Amino acid sequence: MNEFKYWLFSLHIVLIAIGLTFPSELLGYIISAIIVGTNLFYLKNGIMLLFVVFPVRPFMVEVNGGLAYLADFIILTSLCVVLVKKSSSLKYWITEYRWLTLVSALLAIGLFSGLYNGISFAAGIFQIRSLLITFFLLIIGKEVIWSKVDLNRLILISIGTALVLCVHGWIEKLSLRQWLLPASWKEWNLSAANEMRIYGLIANPNVLATYLLIIFFSTFLLRSTTLKNWHLIIIRILIAGTALLTYSRGAMLAFATGVILFIILKRAWRQVVPLLLYVVLSFTVIYYPIVNASEAINESGYFSQASEEHTPDEVSKKEPSPIIKENNVLIERFKEMFSSETVQASAEWGRIYVVLKGVEIFTDHPLFGTGFSTYGDAASQTYKSPIYEKYGIPENLYADNQYISLLVSTGLCGVILAAILMFLLIKKAWRIGNNQWRSISLSAIAVLLTAGLFYNILEDKTFTLYFYFLMGYVLNNNLSMENRYEMD
Repeated sequence: MNEFKYWLFSLHIVLIAIGLTFPSELLGYIISAIIVGTNLFYLKNGIMLLFVVFPVRPFMVEVNGGLAYLADFIILTSLCVVLVKKSSSLKYWITEYRWLTLVSALLAIGLFSGLYNGISFAAGIFQIRSLLITFFLLIIGKEVIWSKVDLNRLILISIGTALVLCVHGWIEKLSLRQWLLPASWKEWNLSAANEMRIYGLIANPNVLATYLLIIFFSTFLLRSTTLKNWHLIIIRILIAGTALLTYSRGAMLAFATGVILFIILKRAWRQVVPLLLYVVLSFTVIYYPIVNASEAINESGYFSQASEEHTPDEVSKKEPSPIIKENNVLIERFKEMFSSETVQASAEWGRIYVVLKGVEIFTDHPLFGTGFSTYGDAASQTYKSPIYEKYGIPENLYADNQYISLLVSTGLCGVILAAILMFLLIKKAWRIGNNQWRSISLSAIAVLLTAGLFYNILEDKTFTLYFYFLMGYVLNNNLSMENRYEMD
């Protein structure tokens, strides 16, 4: 269905680059329209482009708002093309996707409960879009025929994009967040601990870490005549080392859970030592050199002096940020997770506070919850929550916990529906005939479930882009799983 064209993919990248170089919203809309229009005729080009756009979308939107909904419309037009061109009977769609009634019921609970509790209709739709837009990749991935060449191409595109983000992250780190960032991003009021972390073009260290770890593990699936094994070894070290610079404990714990499950299911005991070597090399070759160089640059005061030259006197008189030695910060962050100070701070404002306050709200609305856009979700960051004043919740609260967000917004009914959907997904994955893909699928689900403890993972477009596409790909009835290749 609509074979991939390299010339068109290159043209799309050039058009996006033009939109970022000349940040006119009108130009952004025109470029988006051109790309979406070609997607109607070259479906796979549009799908592949998503794996470039989503990882840099926050940067794109910040620079040129006209590109904000490019990815959304690519997905929606791709879904329409699939529905129109797929020659299947109505019975097939009803039988194959009857589980979508559970998804619809879950979204309906969140929407109508929110409307009942005072949110605007726009806020409810905003949150539904946040949860649903990448979800369509599951259907697209399942219904389109994907070859080994397509999968190789997708991984190569992802590697190229990840390397761009790595280099940008190093520059961000070494320039102390002064180079290659939008002006508004440079002005973020970050704590001393968060200033050490790289945010990247994704504008979030946790999302960046999650993305880089996805690409790291996807390289083991690559079968390419372009990249040799030693190329891949270097690429893995670069990507893993950059992921360490995000200091993202949640992402690392989530993927550690997935890796352990994969090794158990696949009985891949021999892969333990190579993975440990990658960790050591990533620390040695990337993490420590960049951290030490960053500290030296910070101590030299180069960027502080440059900033003072372009800053009014009253601003430049502020005390400079303290120089904090970072070599052991990553280890210390894991050690302090369960310290009494961390637990107390978390209970007063952090994740424990979010959970306790969420339970308090849930006890008042146990059946259907308070609805979307009411407690720490993406919509509540844009639209004012109607319950925050009543419960004394600060306006900028973000749940960073998918489970409590789901519990508060949809109540017991929503949680039960979500649990049924997850059970059906696990059941489907368990029945995959190929042990390789069964292990990968179940491990990806384990990453999702673990990450949900630390993030609103279903709102992370980059993670769900890969997750839903993977689920669609492995459940694709048009391909013989026995013919798919094995991981190294």
